[in-house]
Amino acid sequence: MKIKDIIDQFIAGDWGEETCSNETSCAVTCVRGADIVPISEYDFSTIPIRYISQQSYSKRCLQVGDIIIEKSGGSPTQSTGRVSFVSQELLDNVGPVVCSNFCTAFRLKKGWNPLYVYYYFQFIYNLGVFFNFEGKTSGLKNLQLEVAFATIPIEDVSLSIQDNIVSILQCLDKKIAINRSINQNLPILDHSSEEVEVHYAA
Repeated sequence: MKIKDIIDQFIAGDWGEETCSNETSCAVTCVRGADIVPISEYDFSTIPIRYISQQSYSKRCLQVGDIIIEKSGGSPTQSTGRVSFVSQELLDNVGPVVCSNFCTAFRLKKGWNPLYVYYYFQFIYNLGVFFNFEGKTSGLKNLQLEVAFATIPIEDVSLSIQDNIVSILQCLDKKIAINRSINQNLPILDHSSEEVEVHYAA
């Protein structure tokens, strides 16, 4: 199968406005490419609040299981195509979510575990696959989504196998998150304690 075969629909982004008005009265949290890594580390503190129209709100608000993909941006050493998973935890922390204009989101057909597909996208991104599907306009790299999704294969595996793989990867993710939290909270050794240790050793 190809990636395009498992997608039910795409949901366009909306950057909206910085302030509320009669035309843009709906407050949403807007996920940018810059927010993708923090979200993967369960840091939702820097995602901006924007205001969009009621019509856009009804069409573009994302739900649990949707996957956001960065379609514009990147760098010479970093391709476009990074993905973020819309989790219940994300929605509980920040409220209604849309993606920015430099991203798009997609929803999967039945029979596919969204987390399995999310992990698969991380895998192919780390392989550098998306470098092969980029164009450039005005110095900005753009992911040619239709071509990429029509070309990149995905194995048609049963939902039970998908679920088992997700269970294993989620356990690893939790361990990584715990280790990251421990490392961030370790006390920093100050100069005075170093002097004590040196004196004792002498």
